[in-house]
Amino acid sequence: MKKHLIVVMNIVLIAVVIGAIIFTVVNAMNKRSESEATAATESPSAAVETQSVTMPENSFKVGIIQNGLGNASKDCYEGFITELNERGLLDKMEIVYIVEDNKEMCRDKIQKLVDGGCDLMYTIGRYASETAADITKDVPIVFGAVNSPDEVGLVKSNEAPGGNVTGVSSYTPCFEQVDLIKTLLPETKTIATIYKSTDTDAVLQGIIAAKEAENIGMSCKDYPVADEKALKEALEKIKEDKTQVIYIPVDKFLSSNIKTLNEFSYENKIPVICGDEATLELGAFATSEINYSSIGRKAAGMVNDILFGGKSPATLSVNYKHDCTNIVNKSVMDKLGIKLPATALTQVEMWEAPTEPATEAEKAKSE
Repeated sequence: MKKHLIVVMNIVLIAVVIGAIIFTVVNAMNKRSESEATAATESPSAAVETQSVTMPENSFKVGIIQNGLGNASKDCYEGFITELNERGLLDKMEIVYIVEDNKEMCRDKIQKLVDGGCDLMYTIGRYASETAADITKDVPIVFGAVNSPDEVGLVKSNEAPGGNVTGVSSYTPCFEQVDLIKTLLPETKTIATIYKSTDTDAVLQGIIAAKEAENIGMSCKDYPVADEKALKEALEKIKEDKTQVIYIPVDKFLSSNIKTLNEFSYENKIPVICGDEATLELGAFATSEINYSSIGRKAAGMVNDILFGGKSPATLSVNYKHDCTNIVNKSVMDKLGIKLPATALTQVEMWEAPTEPATEAEKAKSE
C-alpha cells in the first residue's frame, strides 16, 4: 500500500513539473509576439504607409515645359501660374518648371517627367508640345502658343482633339483684328484683304478675315498676289473701287514690301490694319495683338477642368478665342488724318516709335 502511494506521488510531481514547463514556454512565446507587434508599428515601412494614407486628396504633379526664351513664352508661363494661384490650386500641385531651348535636352527632361509619375504637362511652344505628345499617349497634355495644332498633328481636330492633347492656340487673331476696324472706324463699309497667293497660312488668314468682315456688315474683296507687280496692280484696283480699309495678315511677302503699302496708304488716306505688332511698327495703322498671359490663364482653366473636373483632353476643344491688346500707330494715325471715336480711345494703346537720343552736336546746338 505504502509502495503504491509513493508511485502516485511521483506521477503527480512529474505532472506538476511538466505543467510548469509548458506554462513557461507559452508565456515566453506570448511576450515575444507582443514584442514583435510593437516593433512592427515602429518600423520605417509602417511609418511610410501611414504617411501615404494621410496625403492630401487631389494632389497632382504638374510639369511645365517651356522651350522658347522670348517674352511671349514667359507671359504664357506667368499667366498660367497667376491663374492657378487665383483659383487656389497651387497648394494642390507639385510644380516642376523646365525652361530648355536645347531640343535634345528638352526631350530628355520631358522623358524624366513622364518616368517620374507626372500627372499632367503644360507645354509652351510647338516643339515642347510635339515632343511631349510623341513621348506619351497617356499623360494629359495642355499646350499653349501653338498656331495650328490640327495641321501639325497634335490633335485630330480642334473641336474634338480625340487623344491626350488639347490646349490654347496662338493663331493670328484675325477675327479680333477685323472687329477692330468697326471699333476704330465705325463708318467703314468696304475693305480689301491682300495676301501672298502661295503662302498657305496667309491665304487662310485672309479668308477668315473676309468672312468676319461680312459677318459684321462690311463687304470684302480678296486680292491674292504673287509678286510685286501683282501687288501694285491690286493697289490700283483698290483705289479705283474706293475701298475704305485694307487688311493684311501675317505675311512675309507683304512685310518685305511694306514700303509700297505704306506709300499707297498715306497718299490715298486708306488705313492698313495688319496681323502683328512688328508690321505696325513698320508703318501700318493698327492691329490687335494677342495677350500671351491670357493664353496661360486659359490653359490653367483647362488644367483645372482635367485634374479637378474629371474632363478628358479628348473632348476639350482647342481654345482659339483670344484676349487681345488693340494698338494704334499714333504717327500713322496723324498722317492719315484719322480722329478716333471717344469710345475707341479707352480700348486702344497708342504706339510711338522710340526717339533716338540727341547727339552731342544737337545738344550743343540747342544750348
